Amino acid sequence: MLSTSHPEALRFDHVTLEFPGAHRPAIQDVSFQVERGKVVAVIGPSGCGKSTILNLAAGLLSPTRGEVYFDGLPVTGVNSKAAYVTQQANLLPWLTVRANIGLALKFRKIPKDERNEKIDHWIKTVGLTGFGNHFPRELSGGMQKRCAIARALIYDPSIVLMDEPFGPLDAITRLKLQQELLNLWDEQRGTLVFVTHDLNEAIYLADEVVVMSDGPGTIRRVLPVPFERPRQISSLVESREFAELYNDLWSLFRSELRTSEATS
Repeated sequence: MLSTSHPEALRFDHVTLEFPGAHRPAIQDVSFQVERGKVVAVIGPSGCGKSTILNLAAGLLSPTRGEVYFDGLPVTGVNSKAAYVTQQANLLPWLTVRANIGLALKFRKIPKDERNEKIDHWIKTVGLTGFGNHFPRELSGGMQKRCAIARALIYDPSIVLMDEPFGPLDAITRLKLQQELLNLWDEQRGTLVFVTHDLNEAIYLADEVVVMSDGPGTIRRVLPVPFERPRQISSLVESREFAELYNDLWSLFRSELRTSEATS
């Protein structure tokens, strides 16, 4: 997954997006960069434009002003090198787990034997052994999410975009999948940008946390996460550094909430 074509996987350069008829921009003058091979979390209040950031990176939206760059080149259409895992698993209900996971390989005309080998590997990797011939309706929410993640990673995308990847799951399943994603990323060494409301999740997974203001979304801070990889969540939460970073993030959130309430 890791490429050396450009040191920056993704860069936003003074990006503003205004939707027609809206009374204010969705995001305004947003600038930040994502180094290749890094994991970056984007957090902020509801409605601050976090999902808009991902949609711009995926090429599903175009900036009103400014520029979005991928691999050093402007994003001018759908970014086919990016895998996008949305809030919902969005599995095709008429396809089995195997067929859903292997869909991108089929589109890329990967030979059947090679395709099946990769599918087998990813089914095992995300803990779906024995469920390859099941349909999405036969899976739990956590299993559907694992299937969606495998479908995104199987073709070695240059960058993976995730919108609230574990948001709707129960706490135990969410922690389990967070640790599984950490383990996968240690193997893949890819680039990941994900949106979350969960401050713990941002610290668990990310190398940097981009903190956005209330809408119109701007960048308030970019905080580095000081933990080396590989990581074990159970060890992180016991550390003084974890508590300090969590408190820093919470103070930014709290001040943002106060600002939002004062202007509403």
